[in-house]
Amino acid sequence: MFGGTYTHSLDPAGRFIMPHVFRTSLGPEFYITKGVGCLCVFTDEYAKGMEEQLRSLGSPLEILLNPDIARLHRHFFSDMVKTKADSQNRVLITPEHRKYTGIDTEVTICGCGQYIELWFPEALEAYRVENESTDSLILAGSLLLDRSKGNSDVGIPSTSSSR
Repeated sequence: MFGGTYTHSLDPAGRFIMPHVFRTSLGPEFYITKGVGCLCVFTDEYAKGMEEQLRSLGSPLEILLNPDIARLHRHFFSDMVKTKADSQNRVLITPEHRKYTGIDTEVTICGCGQYIELWFPEALEAYRVENESTDSLILAGSLLLDRSKGNSDVGIPSTSSSR
């Protein structure tokens, strides 16, 4: 499991030192791909699970022709790179990935349970300001719990009145 947040500098080649606590769980090779406003770092096992889940969204023809499914495949896989830390424990963020996220001189590395996120520090702070109020977290958690229990009317206000 990946947990904790670290900020590291990038060298002129676009490399940062992956925290030791993450390197031990990532394995010798891992994947970096685009996330939502950030980059995601996946173990080989997690990347295969993502591919299986995305594949289950439709038949091969649906995956090609359904624009929503194709968009997800393209987003996660078209710029995915298999990589590893070098002998000095540095990991390269490709120029395309740096451009996508705005990461230039520093990167914030966030453990997110089963995967790691790489953020441009200011973008992460803006995300946190917008999304991490206690009320928002409680609402999101309760909606997800209701959905997992099979409640099909999650988020739909009740129209019945109490008498």
